[in-house]
Amino acid sequence: MNAVHTGEEIARELERFYRHYIDVFNREDDSFYDCFAKPYAAVSGERGIVSIANDNRDSFARTMKTLKERGWMRSDIDRVKAWALADDLGMIISDVTRYKTDGSVLEMLRACYMVRRDGAAWKILTISEIKAPFLGPGDLARA
Repeated sequence: MNAVHTGEEIARELERFYRHYIDVFNREDDSFYDCFAKPYAAVSGERGIVSIANDNRDSFARTMKTLKERGWMRSDIDRVKAWALADDLGMIISDVTRYKTDGSVLEMLRACYMVRRDGAAWKILTISEIKAPFLGPGDLARA
């Protein structure tokens, strides 16, 4: 990457990337898989670091099956905040509400993503949930 971007420009790119990620998640579009680095990692206090080396189709199918069994219809972004850590590295914090088919709230969650620029595209390196009541990086009030 030859171009140097400002932190604000990178943050806007990351926000656009995240909105695309949620859009393809909701549509169960195959381009969802392109949003992830290979490998990427899920990080949690319970399980530590879980490296996902494949294209995660089986994992995504299980996730969608479980969500739908719980009544899930869509996930909406309540807030997204992004920070540039380098020209090719960033962090995203998001608040998301998952809705049921009847329009009621299934759950609200906050997630943290580390992402890197891979050529012209951003890719998720790590994904973690920030469990309530913790606020995570930036101490942002929850949406």
